[in-house]
Amino acid sequence: MKTLREHRHAQFISIEDLAAKAKVSTKTIVDTELGRTQPKFRTIRKISEALGIDPSEVEEFAAVGDMGKAAPVAA
Repeated sequence: MKTLREHRHAQFISIEDLAAKAKVSTKTIVDTELGRTQPKFRTIRKISEALGIDPSEVEEFAAVGDMGKAAPVAA
């Protein structure tokens, strides 16, 4: 699993360009990459979509786990 920064660098995208494409602040990208904050699920989706990847592929988003997915029904 790669970090957000590794994904961003692999696509040659600057912090500013990713923030603009994801419609979030540059501070959000910086704080996420530095581990200062865990973004909300909605922000995770925006950033992931801007990079064209699944949120589960980003190390910093792993803490969110399966948030947003339906919970299995107990038998």
